[in-house]
Amino acid sequence: MDLSYGTEYETFREEVRGFIAVNRHLAPKNAGRAARPSKEGVAWQKLLIEHGYTARTIPCEYGGFGAEPDILKSRIIAEEFARASVPGGLANQGISMLVPTLLELGTEEQKRRWIAPTLAGDVVWCQGYSEPGSGSDLASLKTSARVEGGDFVINGQKIWTSTAKEADMIFCLVRTEGDAAKHQGISYLIFPMTTPGIEVRPLRTMTGHAEFNETFFTDVRVPVDQIVGQRGQGWFVANATLGHERGMLGDPDALENRGCSR
Repeated sequence: MDLSYGTEYETFREEVRGFIAVNRHLAPKNAGRAARPSKEGVAWQKLLIEHGYTARTIPCEYGGFGAEPDILKSRIIAEEFARASVPGGLANQGISMLVPTLLELGTEEQKRRWIAPTLAGDVVWCQGYSEPGSGSDLASLKTSARVEGGDFVINGQKIWTSTAKEADMIFCLVRTEGDAAKHQGISYLIFPMTTPGIEVRPLRTMTGHAEFNETFFTDVRVPVDQIVGQRGQGWFVANATLGHERGMLGDPDALENRGCSR
């Protein structure tokens, strides 16, 4: 059995190595540590997208490279960047979790409006899922939204909201159908963190650092079209996002790539 990659893929590997050799001085230092990428990190991300080394299979019209899926080429890119201790593309809640959710379930307007700036690192997102008192039972969430005019009016609280202080946008689960079964009465909304009525309080842990936040919503008005999927079907959308989160957390190159944080 021949387990070699073959000429086509070894040629591609040399192309990747050549790119790294020429451009590695442009890679950001301390990649991945900050909630909001640095100017160097954003520039590096855009360079990687241009050459197809991140956002490789995302269509060009949404800000990606537009290549056909090829698992071996994707594997080679990951191997070579890890071997060279050079950071690959940005990985955060917006890029790794929301973008694939929008590709799968978003409207065409949502895809065109949000995917490209998110991929480029220009828009940072946070995730409004967990709530006080809910524990691991996410479907028991109590943050509610009623419709008033052309808006959802949101009231409630989220907790453990990573990057809430730095984020431009949030993807948030709210209960819109108060009489429905708990898994069927949830909607998945996206809206700016600058919306009036949002308060973010840093949540200091035993480390002495505030890596998480509490987020409070008081009569926060969000246009009714800022919903991903159908009203009351947010549990389905939320689980799609969680599936992509698992992929983000399970990086097989994490140990080999530890040198990138130097």
